[in-house]
Amino acid sequence: MHALTLRGLNLALELAHQGCIVEAVEVGMITIDQAGPEELPAIRSWLDAHAGDSAGREG
Repeated sequence: MHALTLRGLNLALELAHQGCIVEAVEVGMITIDQAGPEELPAIRSWLDAHAGDSAGREG
């Protein structure tokens, strides 16, 4: 996965942790839309690995 893609995904996760869900989804969607097709398996793995990171967190 390209460094910029990873940065976008991590930014989206941080925004979610801060309770900025709309912004997190926007950043995540833009990041995924701009990623190349070769990055999609790595993005899927990252999403699977971080799926529960924001569950139950207070913003």
